[in-house]
Amino acid sequence: MAMKRFPLQEYASLELNQVAFPQTGMVVSQTPLGEAFTKDAPCENGMWVVADKAAGVINPPAAATDKPIGIVYTAEKEYDLFHYGLKTFGRKVAGDYPRVGILGVGDTVTTNCLQYDDTTDFPAVTTAGSEKTSDEVLADYLSGDLTNTNKAYVIIPSGQNDVKSIPRIVKALPNGYTGIYGRIVKYYTVPNGERGVKYQIISL
Repeated sequence: MAMKRFPLQEYASLELNQVAFPQTGMVVSQTPLGEAFTKDAPCENGMWVVADKAAGVINPPAAATDKPIGIVYTAEKEYDLFHYGLKTFGRKVAGDYPRVGILGVGDTVTTNCLQYDDTTDFPAVTTAGSEKTSDEVLADYLSGDLTNTNKAYVIIPSGQNDVKSIPRIVKALPNGYTGIYGRIVKYYTVPNGERGVKYQIISL
């Protein structure tokens, strides 16, 4: 098994299409990131995290947890009309304070903060006179009929080498999976123009 990030240029982007947490107040912004987030493995917009206020720390989620799971949606900081703090908010590490919205059933977002297995789920294909990379195979699948034929989901990854806070794209839910998951609605674009997917949370 080899996990691969969804194609992106620098760091992940996120658009909130229809979410409840800004209106319900289910937002965590005064709890710091835990030691799992480093310069080499930073926190990005679109990641799923456990916002554990009681423990006073934000960590990647486990496949099965009774703690609230949220999505990181830290905004750009405007220093003035001409200078924006993208570099400050693109990546955060332990001790930083991201903004996290606690997810609920029905919440819908568009993002490229995703990963997939390029060995079992979406492997590269080589045939006579033709070759497709795993990214191209994934794009072809997501461009298909996601209402019936090409069902796709996002789940908490559980592999030893997976980045636990980056949702994983799968064609079917694993047997016995009981964690949070969403159903991919469409292959789309994120706010910066790169490719991404829109998904809706189905179960917590």
